[in-house]
Amino acid sequence: MQPLLDEAAEVRAAIIELKVQLRDLKRANGAALQIEALETEIAAKQKATRDLETKASEIDAATFDLKAVNPRVVVKTDDRTPEQIIQSIEDHGKIVNDALTRLRALLAQETPPCEVID
Repeated sequence: MQPLLDEAAEVRAAIIELKVQLRDLKRANGAALQIEALETEIAAKQKATRDLETKASEIDAATFDLKAVNPRVVVKTDDRTPEQIIQSIEDHGKIVNDALTRLRALLAQETPPCEVID
């Protein structure tokens, strides 16, 4: 990881030098081709720096993974077929419908509340 970070730092130093050259060239009204070439080189070096830093962070993440993970955790999976799941949903729907029917019957038997007169 450290060699990648060191290389990225070297490339960043080169980018700074190129930006200084670009600034001086623009102030001196240099040729557009030279300016464009420097801008392209800077962009390429910036991409290389990002790539190096990404590789270093990937190595760091893989090496120093400090997540709290329980190694004894039991993973539950649903091994039912789609038909079994649909049947389970239908069975639960019947239970809900029966409960609603009983609730409606209880509400129908209930006496109406007393009216309040103001």
